[in-house]
Amino acid sequence: MRRSPVAVPSWPTVSSRALALMAWSVLAVGMGCSALAAPEHEDALDDSLAAISGGDILFVGNSFTHGHEEPTLSYNKAAVTDTNGSGVGGIPGIFKKLTVQAGLSFNVCLETASGQTLGWHASNRTAIIGQATWNAVVLQEQSTTPLPTPRGGSPTAFTDAARTLRSLVLSKNPAASLFLYETWASPTGVGTQGYPSGTPGLQAMQTDLRDAYFKASRDLGFTGVARVGEGFLRAVDQGLADPNPSDGISPGMFNLWSAQDSRHSSKYGSYLSAAVLFARVTQVDPRGLATGAGSAAAELGISATDASNLHRIAHEITTLAEPPVGRGPTRLPVTRATFTGAVTAGTPANLTGVVSLASLTTAEGTFSQFVGATAQGITGTNTPSAVGVAPANANVAVSGLGVHDGANNLGTGHFQFGTSFTAKTRFFIVDSTTTSTTLGDSTTVTLVNAANQPVGTWSLALLASDFTPSSAGTTSTALATVSYTSGVANITGTPPGTVQSKLGAASFSLADLGVSDITSVSGATGLRLSSATLDPNVVGLYTLP
Repeated sequence: MRRSPVAVPSWPTVSSRALALMAWSVLAVGMGCSALAAPEHEDALDDSLAAISGGDILFVGNSFTHGHEEPTLSYNKAAVTDTNGSGVGGIPGIFKKLTVQAGLSFNVCLETASGQTLGWHASNRTAIIGQATWNAVVLQEQSTTPLPTPRGGSPTAFTDAARTLRSLVLSKNPAASLFLYETWASPTGVGTQGYPSGTPGLQAMQTDLRDAYFKASRDLGFTGVARVGEGFLRAVDQGLADPNPSDGISPGMFNLWSAQDSRHSSKYGSYLSAAVLFARVTQVDPRGLATGAGSAAAELGISATDASNLHRIAHEITTLAEPPVGRGPTRLPVTRATFTGAVTAGTPANLTGVVSLASLTTAEGTFSQFVGATAQGITGTNTPSAVGVAPANANVAVSGLGVHDGANNLGTGHFQFGTSFTAKTRFFIVDSTTTSTTLGDSTTVTLVNAANQPVGTWSLALLASDFTPSSAGTTSTALATVSYTSGVANITGTPPGTVQSKLGAASFSLADLGVSDITSVSGATGLRLSSATLDPNVVGLYTLP
């Protein structure tokens, strides 16, 4: 479900932090890409975030940095230095313009080559990168290299190259700040790298990119990460950017990706990239940037409303708490379940009538004290099916803890718990499919409040592989089997009850959704599930001891 664009309040043209920095930064005007000493930070600045107020900054990367198409490719090229002589402006050109709008003076240079990895730059461009002039260097890896090996990436190559380039820069200027530029998931990328289609795939790919960039930053000692890719996803989550441009751009939305390949950035994606980089590098609030005549946004053909929303997203992303150190995903498949009611014992048990869920077992233990969710607003179009008495409607069918197939091929639905969440809350979803297919469905999970509106942008791409493993044609590892007696023929069979289905489940926590501060989701009371194929028999939660 898409949201209307969020209204943005008025903000001053230049932030107080920018004004505090102007006294030093004006001294750098017109000096080109030459060595400049960074000032001592004012007390008002957060030194831990390494606010850079000016000086020589080098952007290293490929077409995700220099741009893929106009108007980004040549934007503001006269104001930046392309060290390879290609004559491009790209995202560094937009970044330069934003710093000028904020009253800062950066001498912006770029060292970019289409399609290349950081390893290539480390082997072929050390003479440029290894200069003592750089006060700050931004490194952008090739878009799929940081991904896990099963997704076609080479995370070791990414880390090795980042380490080499960091050492090179610091060997020439030990005071230099180094940032990693986190790239974005794309509709084309999720397909070529084996992720699910649609928003779940974008979220899963972005999670892998985020984890790789933050791991490298922490392990190698970088100044920090510019969370550009997460900015893209936030624009999608907030209903500003269309997640599936291939079927046309929905009214009121924009396309973050190039219309040519749905992989590179469009002018909107490029502008958001520059805004996130601006916010992270300078620590100036981008919400104060101008959007009218003469601004970067206006020159790129981006409306004031869209630009203001992109500024806001850049601010939100930059001020997010970093992902918990050393804490990986905790989503777990459910390996065993017990039921009460009309159950025939076996391996697995067979559900023959109306039943209730009694316990779930994961790697963390066995749990039986559940809170069930009441479903609202199911948009699935298939007729619900049930074992025993057919429920009155889809919303009733998936309420509480009774095991029913409430909404075949769920589109979107809200599941309200009527209780607050804690760090020990674990959610679960019991899914069903016919025995002939593989258990598990890719699903987007979003935290919502009592009015079914998203709380922040806390979302999770729950993958098919996160559910109880059970391959097509087998039931041995399923939680139970069931033969539905009413509903659509492909689920019930003809006559009804002759097609066997099987159950599986997944468990996940608030941390899996990216929540590190429970107070930030104090208004959350439920989940929004979005999936083309999920059959949510039971949605609930339990609390870890």
